[in-house]
Amino acid sequence: MFTKVKYLVIKVLLAIALLFTQTVNAAEITNKDFAYKIKHCVESIYANKSMYPKSKQIPLELIIAQAAHESAWGKSRFAIEGNALFGVRTWDPNKPQLKAKGAPDAKWGVRSYNNWCESIEHYFFILETHSAYEQFRDELNFQNTISKKSDPINLIPYLSPWSEQGPKYVRLLQDIMACLYKKSFYKNL
Repeated sequence: MFTKVKYLVIKVLLAIALLFTQTVNAAEITNKDFAYKIKHCVESIYANKSMYPKSKQIPLELIIAQAAHESAWGKSRFAIEGNALFGVRTWDPNKPQLKAKGAPDAKWGVRSYNNWCESIEHYFFILETHSAYEQFRDELNFQNTISKKSDPINLIPYLSPWSEQGPKYVRLLQDIMACLYKKSFYKNL
């Protein structure tokens, strides 16, 4: 009798644990939930002040807008299956990656990650180290040093190399961010 009760208790506890640890279906995540999840990651990464002093901190609004576009608000296959928020490509077969469904034999894939925070950390690493973003870094440092606050919309033009679309990509990100500002999306985040 005691063994049956013990077994039942363990079964109930496992069911409860599964209920609370289940991943959220991407179709169920709201845009606000997406933004909060990104904000949580960014805050935990920026807690390391020696690695991310204020002068190196990318504005949250910019991170959210770019991740929203690149991952369809976390609903793209790459975001769901690989926690890829920024569409980072890799040609290194030793890096975890997902191939496009229409090109399973492509020489490149979209880099995949263990979680969203890891994806954001890699995004930061690329912007901090890749030569294509030197002007971005200079402008971010200038804005944070002179005005003590960076202007995300004025940083976007320096992200042109992120996409093959170049200036069209810049305009798209600016439109997304302007729309989010008009809707007061960033308030109370």
